[in-house]
Amino acid sequence: MKTAFSIIFLLLISIVANAQTDSTTVNQIPKKSLEVKSILSLKLGITDPLVAISYERLFSDKFGAEVAVGVLGISIGPKFYIPSIRPNKVNFHTGLIVGSGYFAQGMYTYLPIGINRLTRNNFMLSFDLGPQYLVDGEEFLPGMSFKIGKAF
Repeated sequence: MKTAFSIIFLLLISIVANAQTDSTTVNQIPKKSLEVKSILSLKLGITDPLVAISYERLFSDKFGAEVAVGVLGISIGPKFYIPSIRPNKVNFHTGLIVGSGYFAQGMYTYLPIGINRLTRNNFMLSFDLGPQYLVDGEEFLPGMSFKIGKAF
């Protein structure tokens, strides 16, 4: 059952990503590179840190690195966009977040699978969920986060 759900989810991602056609590609005008390089966000979630300020540096339109610092924890890790991040389009992302916090009672790893949208005004809305592994407790728990921020 889990395998069938995973396959359907991956197929849905590819269908949605390919269904969003830019008018620039239809007219054969060269694609303009992504102008934003950084995203500063407020993060809320059930992964440590629960409430944090998150900074993401975009190295390309498909790859970035994120760090989140909160009152009770910190996290850091790479982020991959599938397809490439594009303004005013739905984008998907994944990555591997490593962190430490009060509620995890030590180190944890988190595998986010999420959806986000960068608006024309450079506001970023992002939601992800996935498994998180608590290293000290040696257990898997669900993880989730929501971010709202500004790209610049």
